[in-house]
Amino acid sequence: FGSTLVTCTPEILVTWSIMVRAQPPAFPHISGGELALISMDVLRGFDTRITLAEVVEALATAGVHAVAVDDDIPHSATTVANQHEIALIALPKEANLARIERAINTLIVNQKAQMQERALEVQRQLVRLAADNRDLNSLLQVMARAAAKPIIVHDDAGVTMAQVYPNTVRRVVATPGNRPTPQNLPYGEFQNWLMKESPSNEGVIVRSPLGFTTVLKVEKRVAGYLSLVDGSEWLEEFDRLVLTHGAEVCAIELAKNRAIAFAVEQTRGDWVQVWLSRTPADDDLMRARAQQAGFDLSQSYFAVVFRASTAAGVSLPLEGLVGLVRDDMTRRQIAGAVGHYVDSIVALYAVNERLKTAVEEVREQLASRTPGGLVASGISRPATGLAALREAYREAKNALSIAFELGEREQTTFFGELKLFQFLLALKEHNLESLRRFHDETLGALFEHDERKQGELIRTLNGFFEANGNLAKASDDLKVHRNTLVYRLDRIKDLTGLDLNDA
Repeated sequence: FGSTLVTCTPEILVTWSIMVRAQPPAFPHISGGELALISMDVLRGFDTRITLAEVVEALATAGVHAVAVDDDIPHSATTVANQHEIALIALPKEANLARIERAINTLIVNQKAQMQERALEVQRQLVRLAADNRDLNSLLQVMARAAAKPIIVHDDAGVTMAQVYPNTVRRVVATPGNRPTPQNLPYGEFQNWLMKESPSNEGVIVRSPLGFTTVLKVEKRVAGYLSLVDGSEWLEEFDRLVLTHGAEVCAIELAKNRAIAFAVEQTRGDWVQVWLSRTPADDDLMRARAQQAGFDLSQSYFAVVFRASTAAGVSLPLEGLVGLVRDDMTRRQIAGAVGHYVDSIVALYAVNERLKTAVEEVREQLASRTPGGLVASGISRPATGLAALREAYREAKNALSIAFELGEREQTTFFGELKLFQFLLALKEHNLESLRRFHDETLGALFEHDERKQGELIRTLNGFFEANGNLAKASDDLKVHRNTLVYRLDRIKDLTGLDLNDA
């Protein structure tokens, strides 16, 4: 049409075009996103003093994305357009606004039809993949490729289940500064947003820290979230269709995975619950049951106990959240087993250097699913074999009990860090095996050293304690030089890891 773009960029999107009318109202209803075609001569027929800057201000406030005018554009109008970040277009003075309106709307209608056909093709691809039992990543690849933007699925706790980044780029060339990567996405902010906003309306797409997010529901319950990573303020129509169609198929995929997992679990049975409810005499039978469930008895495991209670100490049920712990273990690719026993969730985690972090994150997820409840977790020392794991379960349970006695009901407690409490607990329960283990772990290295080198570290330690930590008195009682005493105490520290300055 021989027009000139005065402000903004050519990429701005418009949803429809509307033209100023000679009869009031000057414009039809404005929904937002329109291109307004202005004839200042017509508008001055309503108000001879009206300025283009005032018109641009009013239209921008109403939600118009662009204004095209067949008149000179003063600097004041350009300033207002820049302030509102809308496009301002100069048309030739002889421009036929009615013809321009028809041409633009015809183009928009054709583009919408093409866009909807593309979106339907994406939907057909997703349905075919789901029918072929392809995994979640395959579904996300179709969506990411179509939208040319990253797609992420989180579970109901906001933990990432799958994410796919596109290998093609549409419209915008990514640079190191604006390309989203796994490292710079605000996952923590997204989880905080989920806890605060708790989106639950199916079929509704909302703005989130990642971009745009919609809920995935299974059996009328929130099962996860589908997000399209996008830093734009507005969601493009095609991306909205991709996200909508994708959510429908992803929800079906989550429902299918949940049904399969439930069927497998029903087939295997909760062997952890059965094992803990029986006596050690039944362990031979339970070994076969555990191996049948895929549990490797040759590995070492930590026993972890999760328990929920009210502020008054009344236990709360956690049985319905066993699946959450099991799903998290699967997602982290940690071998183990999970079951429900009495009022707790019991998990056996294969030895992993990041276990404490993983357990704490699971504890927080359980707490978010237990309104008004306090969730704590206890971790045992590593153990191998069912007999040792039974003792490990008791350690994890004792770690919880000790934490409760100390008033800590919302944290993760590791039994291996409770040395003094281990000793006191063993004395209380007259547990000779635990006392022997405590002795070996704390003093075993000193006895072994003295026996091997005819040393006197044990005698030195006794003398030091009998002197109440007084070096001068201890050296006199032991009849050794002060420097010799200090050297021996340093050796005791090296062998045991205990700092006698804290004695």
